[in-house]
Amino acid sequence: MANLAGDAVLGIPELDRDLTASLPPGWLGLLVGSASSATSLFAKQFAHAGLGSSPVLYYSVYESPTDVERAFRDFGWDPAGLKVVNLAEEYYQRVLLRDLEISRLRERGLTYSEVAGVPVSVSAPRTFNLTSRVLADLGALDSPFRLVLDSLDFLLEILEPEAVLTVARQVRHRAQTLGGMALLSIQGDIHERRTTGLLEDMADLVIELQAVPNSGGYEHRIAISKIRNHPERSRIAPVVVTATGLGLVDTIAGATNSPRA
Repeated sequence: MANLAGDAVLGIPELDRDLTASLPPGWLGLLVGSASSATSLFAKQFAHAGLGSSPVLYYSVYESPTDVERAFRDFGWDPAGLKVVNLAEEYYQRVLLRDLEISRLRERGLTYSEVAGVPVSVSAPRTFNLTSRVLADLGALDSPFRLVLDSLDFLLEILEPEAVLTVARQVRHRAQTLGGMALLSIQGDIHERRTTGLLEDMADLVIELQAVPNSGGYEHRIAISKIRNHPERSRIAPVVVTATGLGLVDTIAGATNSPRA
């Protein structure tokens, strides 16, 4: 089985050539970076690379579907066929908003048993599970796909690390089974080393985006720190944002290094 979208792996042709030859048909990637390192843009570029050749699922925790689609259009990418889900908004509407309503009712002197008499939107038991939400979508697929989860930081705020690792394992298993590509993003250096280490070990591909201060602002770099079974193809290269997305500096004449997150 060939990789999806021909040679489009990350959406950066100079890197895709090596990755197409190195990665199995179905794989899990981990994207590591800081808030200033353009990880969200990279995640969108990866998603765009699969449009037109496979189902593309984009799970965001910071941006609405409208914001994601607007960012696509900013770089000349057609978002047609992209499925965007804002997990944080769904969690708020299904869990946090209900808890807030119950707290307000209690402040008015109602007991928990009395809450059962208020509208069902308040009194209904919790049925929303973030991990099940993602896995249900994957379970409905029966062909190669492309998936982005931007980012795991939100899941690690509200779930135990073991639950998040289980989600990553199941996403990887589904990608291997169907020949899909999955990219999970996470901020570096803010989580327990054991958790990030297990995620890196699980991943077939580990990418780190770096923003290094210099006299004019920041120099941005991409580090391919792991390609399973092909350590000789690891590399670090400077990157820049152009009108059509991220690219390697040495292949873009006259580019200026001014990434947008």
